[in-house]
Amino acid sequence: MTAPGQPTEEGKGATPRRRVLAAISVAAISVVSRLRRYSAVLKRAALSISLISLAFSGVSLYETVLKQPSLQILAGCNWEYGRGPGSYDEFFVVPVTVTNHGARAGAVLDIELTASKGGQSKPFTARFTVENLDDKHRQLFAPLAVSGHDSATASIVFTQRHLTTPPLVGEDGRFRAWLKLTTALDTSYGVIDRMLTPLPPEARFEIRLAEFDIAAVLNGTNASLDACDSTLQNKHSP
Repeated sequence: MTAPGQPTEEGKGATPRRRVLAAISVAAISVVSRLRRYSAVLKRAALSISLISLAFSGVSLYETVLKQPSLQILAGCNWEYGRGPGSYDEFFVVPVTVTNHGARAGAVLDIELTASKGGQSKPFTARFTVENLDDKHRQLFAPLAVSGHDSATASIVFTQRHLTTPPLVGEDGRFRAWLKLTTALDTSYGVIDRMLTPLPPEARFEIRLAEFDIAAVLNGTNASLDACDSTLQNKHSP
């Protein structure tokens, strides 16, 4: 028999086992804690990747399907100027390209050209189209439909809205002109589209008369104009 107060054989072995079990418990708790931290990090990373993917999908959907028509008007450098049956009946022939940077289709219903010089200005409207600048066969101007991320090109004859005197263009050099679009845009998304509808775009030019023979013009020969004498400026109207 063991004297009172002396540890038994079972008690002598219990202390090391308890230490081992305690060490295992601490290690297990540490492993579980680390796994939880790693799991939280992985969940946050997965959530971040999902949100980034969702954002990219949203941007792609907007750019390829939902983005409103964004029309821009460009004009070639070589314009022509002529006179009609009356000596005050001025007209311009302008090669025009309308580009659409949006995803949905848009249409150009009308293009207005305003020419100004020395405080005098005259409005001209797109009246006819021709195949090229030398073509004498005119067709009535029809709306230009422009698909998403596409463009439309035409040589347009601009005639005066109202005959005024005297003629604006003469042999004394330069004058200014700008083009402005009247557009029809897809508003299939209702209020949102109406709130985000852009202002009609404009393009401004400074025109230089290359050679101007008034007698030839009055006899039906068009004069050449240089519309690239200064930098073209595309902007929204105020």
